[in-house]
Amino acid sequence: MKKSILGLMGVAVASLLVMGCATKEVKGSGIKGKSGKMVSNKIEIVDYQGASFGSEIPQWVIEIGNGNYSSSVLAKIMPDLKGKKTFVTIAQGDNLEFVKQWTDLVDVEVQVGDTMQRVVGKAVSASETGSSSETGKEADPTELNRKLDLYKQAVSAVEVNGLEKVSSYWIEKVVTNKNDKVTKDVFEYYAVWAMDQKRYDTQVDAAMANVKDNSAEGAELRKALGEKLKSTMISSNSDEVNEEADNQIVYAE
Repeated sequence: MKKSILGLMGVAVASLLVMGCATKEVKGSGIKGKSGKMVSNKIEIVDYQGASFGSEIPQWVIEIGNGNYSSSVLAKIMPDLKGKKTFVTIAQGDNLEFVKQWTDLVDVEVQVGDTMQRVVGKAVSASETGSSSETGKEADPTELNRKLDLYKQAVSAVEVNGLEKVSSYWIEKVVTNKNDKVTKDVFEYYAVWAMDQKRYDTQVDAAMANVKDNSAEGAELRKALGEKLKSTMISSNSDEVNEEADNQIVYAE
């Protein structure tokens, strides 16, 4: 029986976990050189929104800073997100006003679109790799590119009109080296965006329905990818954050 796409993803993750658990500690010889020393920079918050009024940094900013981007986490501390499709943008720069204006006026829709494109790329690639593993044949690059084009073109039709900024916040940080010399002074700008979940889901369903993929795996891939796109929860111009979010999206149960 053909395995489902989501099943293949789950098996891959489970295999990694089993491999990790089976690894045994190798006993050392007792011979070693001098212990290594790690020289790290120091990061210090020097200013933040509302500091002059003695305000606290909001909990939602702390959660995002700790990598908790999911709607379920943020909705508990931001009631306005209930029933909403949530996106997060994290931007950095040495000019606060420029960072804020670029993110709010230009970057958010671009980043949301880029996030969806990345989800498509990973899901389609995972599907092709899984199918090839079952047949024992290598994935056909031509077929992979054809499917990527099909799905990316379809998902580009998903609009985020109606996306509204729920909240935003900025923090100024300085980075100093071991000699306490400032090597970087940067502003971080966090914003949470939302739109009606049902409206977003309807657009995703319509986009998947328009994919002309008549392969045996097409129907299953459309369904799996639609669910992944609906659970997309992060958009950011930070490569580090994007990679972490992509991993959460593709391998989530």
